[in-house]
Amino acid sequence: LYPLFKPYKIISISIIIFLNESSSFRISPFLIFILGITPPLSGSILSICTALIFHNDAISNYNWQCGRARLPSLSRIINLPVERVFWQILILAHIPIRILEMTAQYSRYERAQNVKYSDSLVFRLFRQVYIVSGVLELLFLTGLSIIGERENTQLHVIFFYLFGISGIVFMIANTYLHRQTLYHTSPNGVLSFRLKVLFMVLYLIISPIMVTAFYMYWKKCLKMGYEVFALCEYLEVLINIMFHSTCYLDIKDRVVLIIRYVDKIDILKDADLAGSLKSKEKIILAIN
Repeated sequence: LYPLFKPYKIISISIIIFLNESSSFRISPFLIFILGITPPLSGSILSICTALIFHNDAISNYNWQCGRARLPSLSRIINLPVERVFWQILILAHIPIRILEMTAQYSRYERAQNVKYSDSLVFRLFRQVYIVSGVLELLFLTGLSIIGERENTQLHVIFFYLFGISGIVFMIANTYLHRQTLYHTSPNGVLSFRLKVLFMVLYLIISPIMVTAFYMYWKKCLKMGYEVFALCEYLEVLINIMFHSTCYLDIKDRVVLIIRYVDKIDILKDADLAGSLKSKEKIILAIN
């Protein structure tokens, strides 16, 4: 193993906030994992269960273009007032944590690029695809959560499919980069890679089935098409969440989030970092 990925190597992420007092505290990777996985998983489960249990008559067993649709799509579920609140609050709440996770991984991949893959155009390309597709996935998720069917059906559908496409691209890029770098770490490198491959393959298998079922219902009036589409939609959301949850295995015992509240700039050890600060209200994310 090359030095970057020795088992004892820990990356410290420092968020330095200038206030009138001096203190600091650490956030464990497990807490980051909980904050990143619990909101979207809870939002999805609460929305679906609430709709099926309490509002089943409003969204199930209704006549539509090609006959009765007995199982509602996720888009129809999050269009209901109560379910929409669950979805928007809990789904959007996890986005800052996702950004933090991507930033940490992006920086780790940068270290690998500098140490071992400085001449690899493919690695550099995948690294950029990783961060761009990850950001786009969050943007499209935000878009489809805020703009529902009742606001703009066509735009909601566009956001939904762009979210799925960017999610697939992110999974491919992340899995490739992990195989080239963090795969070699112990004890979780191999396990994380295998789980990523499993969830990615399932996602890739279900996606064309979902699209085909949607097409067969609307264009060919296949009565079971919409139920298949809805089930695939539920599974896609769950698999997407589970794929992102593998990030915990990548940061466990390796990434420490330290939030420091300091009073004076001159106590910083890094003179270049101190010189770059222009105001006491600026928040800096520094990878040590």
